[in-house]
Amino acid sequence: MKLEQKVTYLVWEIIFYSNFFMGLMSIGLNLETNIKIGLPLNNIEYYFFISSLSILFYFYAYKIPQLITVASNPRTLFYIKNRKSLFLFNIFVSVICVCSGFVIFLRCYNEIFQLSFEHYIILGFTFLLSISYYNWKFGLSLRKYTWFKPLLIAWTWAITTVYLPLLILDLENKISFAVDSKFYFLFVQTFMYFIVNAIIFDIKDFEDDYNRGLKTFVVKYGIKFTLNAIIFPLIFLGFLSFIIFGIWYNLPIHRIIFMLIPISFMAVFAYQLKHKRSILFYLSAIDGMILVKALFGILSVILFES
Repeated sequence: MKLEQKVTYLVWEIIFYSNFFMGLMSIGLNLETNIKIGLPLNNIEYYFFISSLSILFYFYAYKIPQLITVASNPRTLFYIKNRKSLFLFNIFVSVICVCSGFVIFLRCYNEIFQLSFEHYIILGFTFLLSISYYNWKFGLSLRKYTWFKPLLIAWTWAITTVYLPLLILDLENKISFAVDSKFYFLFVQTFMYFIVNAIIFDIKDFEDDYNRGLKTFVVKYGIKFTLNAIIFPLIFLGFLSFIIFGIWYNLPIHRIIFMLIPISFMAVFAYQLKHKRSILFYLSAIDGMILVKALFGILSVILFES
């Protein structure tokens, strides 16, 4: 491998294995929400907070114990080889998360304690659901069960990228948002994207999940069944929902076609999963599909509404 290729591969590893890309993805989806709903952007501290929180969430979910010093999985091997650097990186990210979160709290602590009961229920439920992703010592980990893993991932991402930015905007700047059909469509769209995303990731982790006894769709039913009976039907439903949304709002045909491009990319990519790929390919392509979705959502407003 040439030096340029080695450097490129190393940079790609750092971006995706360190979960740095998760932070970028979170920012992209949060920006998409405000722009598509038609509200101002949040303060910059919010984007520091939500992106750093996303990085930390996945870092601790896949943290490798100190006792493990050898691995065949490239991602695990990256964690083992770069333990000290990753530890320092996550200390830095933790400081950003705490400081930015504290700034947000100072700005709106009075409003936080005046929230309606429904908001407390949503936030509390999301917190409990998200921490159930971890392998706790007392045995509770919903990621071990077939449907729970994709559902909890999808719910957590939809809440933190569609509901939360609008709630914080309301608390900090007194800019309220309407829970209307546009909000629900964006929430369900994000939710469905991440369900498909999570199940596709299970294809990547098939061997590891099988050895650890995790009952994912792929382990339980096989790759072919998962693709044909679960992933493709979900993508089709997403495809159909875009068309229904476009007709509902009397959008021109060229805009509906533009909106269908990201989910079409996902369908093409899912078809390619019949062939085995590297872990880095899965991470960059699968998560890349989510960022493409956010980018096209933002462009659909800039190109067709401005």
